[in-house]
Formats: sequence, C-alpha cells, structure tokens
Amino acid sequence: MSTPGRPVRYAATAVGAAYAVALYVAGFRFDDGIRQILAYLPAAAAIAVVAFDRWTWKWPGVHRLVGRPRIDGTWLTTLTPHPDSHIPEGGNRGPIDTAVIIEQTYWSVTVRLLTAESRSISTSASIYNRSAQQAVLAYTYANEPEQRHRPRSQPHAGATELVITGRQPQQMSGTYWTERLTVGDMTMHLLDRRADYPTLAAVTGEAGAETSGSRRNNPGDARHDQRAGDGS
Repeated sequence: MSTPGRPVRYAATAVGAAYAVALYVAGFRFDDGIRQILAYLPAAAAIAVVAFDRWTWKWPGVHRLVGRPRIDGTWLTTLTPHPDSHIPEGGNRGPIDTAVIIEQTYWSVTVRLLTAESRSISTSASIYNRSAQQAVLAYTYANEPEQRHRPRSQPHAGATELVITGRQPQQMSGTYWTERLTVGDMTMHLLDRRADYPTLAAVTGEAGAETSGSRRNNPGDARHDQRAGDGS
C-alpha cells in the first residue's frame, strides 16, 4: 500500500540529488572546506528526513514537541458486534478476541487485524486531531478469511474509527462497519511495541506468557484470580 511517508522520503532523496547535480552543472567554485560541507548537505538532509519519519519523532523530547500520538505496536482487541448485525448462520456473534497490529511512521500508518478465522489489512489510513488531547485513527480495510471458512465467511471491505486519547495511549476504543451489514464496537489494550506477530495464536501466546510471568512475580494476585475463578 502506498503511504504518504514513502513519497516524502523519495522526495527528500530526489531533492538532495538534484541539489548536488545543480551545483556541479552550474560550476560553482568554493574553498575546499566549504565545498566539502556543501557536498554532504544533500545526503545529510535526506538522511535526516528519513530518520525523523521512522525514528526521531518517537524520541521522548522530540515526541512532546511534534505532538503526534504514538500508537504503533500490538493491541489485544475485543470486537462486540451489534445485535442487529447480519452475521451468517454459524458465525461468531461475540465478543470476539482479536489482535490489531499497527505500523507507524510520522507520515504514515498501516493497520492489520488478526482473528482466528481471517486477517485484514488497511487500504488507506490517517490520523487527524479532534482536540488538543484527542485524535482519531480512521482507516478502510480489506478482509481475507481463511479458505476453510469461505463457504460461510466471504472476503469483504470495511472501515474503522478509533479514538486516541493522549500522546502514548495504552487503551483505545472505537467502531467498525463492514459491507456485509455488520457493525460493532472495539476495545483495545496495548500489549507491546512489536509489529511482527504472524498469527493471533502468536499474540495470545505472548500475552499469556506475560500474564504468567506477572503472576509468578505477584503470587498474591494469582491467589486472588483463583478465588475469583471459583466464584468465592
């Protein structure tokens, strides 16, 4: 998928190259020191733009200045379809456990959603500000069910809006719609900053490992969970 970040990086590189060629063609003559500085300026500018887009804007001090929310990572997500949604017979009426994986640079964002039966990827996505402390991630997506589920669940398109509160949120929520006449709510909790999980099982396995580790470190919490599970 083409994203705004890629053209920006390409443009920075192209401008830098054009600048160097223009100096050469124009036959500018400078002292050795100035000539060396000017020779490196285009490459330095291009590298700076690419570095800012991919990494620098996330640095704590820089992030506070640019004000763009950071939402990249893997999010444990629950889908709750509306009761009036047109869900095929035998389909999951929820709540549905899923994972949303967000890849983000300063100028671009890509969203993937993993379920036990299918995966979706954004076809367009953008973040816009709603207020000083709140933004919205809006994206459209294409869903591809696994082949064994195709008789009941067909490929489809949809759209999502997620509300972002704060600059480094740990939770998000929103609404989704599909062309299959389904609609529902989404609640999300940040698991980690990774974006390389291939399946929902891999995500839930990592989440389970973190939970087990937390319980080993806090045995009192584990005993509390056991009592709660027994209904006492």
